[in-house]
Amino acid sequence: MQIDVLLKIAGIGMLVTVICQVLTRAGREDIATLATVAGIMLVLLTVVSMAGELLTQVQAVFHLP
Repeated sequence: MQIDVLLKIAGIGMLVTVICQVLTRAGREDIATLATVAGIMLVLLTVVSMAGELLTQVQAVFHLP
């Protein structure tokens, strides 16, 4: 597993946490929720991209069409 991907996901998590805390203390819970959803979507896109690469590598190893 690539360490840079783990650090990227952890960085997104920390950034979203800080943004949500600031927005919640400012009384903007609705925007904080949107920021959380956006962070989750970024992480999911990263994971889906990694899964696609894994599938491509498995197909190459087993010579699948």
